[in-house]
Amino acid sequence: MTEKEKVIFEKFIDDQGAFLTSLSLEDNPEVIIVIIGENLNEGHPSPVNFDRQMSVSMPEKGSAKVTEVTIWFSDQTEDAVLAYVIQAFFDARFPDFEAHENTTMGISEPGKITVRQN
Repeated sequence: MTEKEKVIFEKFIDDQGAFLTSLSLEDNPEVIIVIIGENLNEGHPSPVNFDRQMSVSMPEKGSAKVTEVTIWFSDQTEDAVLAYVIQAFFDARFPDFEAHENTTMGISEPGKITVRQN
């Protein structure tokens, strides 16, 4: 994988009626690397073959709202590829997010990262 590979975003609705986004790379679009959902109901089932999960709480600019982003992935994906496509999602979804000296990031519970801007 090169840093210039385009990440493909494909939105779909799962069997529970939730809006999700699958991410793959342009050179191999049929291989889904991660599936991402936002503000899902508690206990939302994992997509088939995506046995690993983490979540990120992202503050929304100019409001007290927080977007809960759930990320499903497979153990079989290389860490560098996984990081690349997840970063591409956050760059596209939160383009106005700016980290500064008052931005903190921490693990609030196992598998959950919380981003705060004080």
